[in-house]
Amino acid sequence: MYSALVTALSNMLSNFFKLKTTQIENQSEINIIEDKKDYKKATDIAEKIIEIAKKYKKEMTFKDRLQLFRLCEKFQKYN
Repeated sequence: MYSALVTALSNMLSNFFKLKTTQIENQSEINIIEDKKDYKKATDIAEKIIEIAKKYKKEMTFKDRLQLFRLCEKFQKYN
């Protein structure tokens, strides 16, 4: 009777530690997925900012227009 109880208790603890190990292993994957969602949101916001800046391009100085153009090119390259 006691041996069955000890066996059941040891199995329970073993399964608990396996569960915790699996959760720790999967945590990095979950973080990557969440980061990817955050980067997508940030990219969408950046695209909207670029569109607004392009509307006011005519009022900008030549230096600002040139900088905007170069930054837009870099953004499109990495997006």
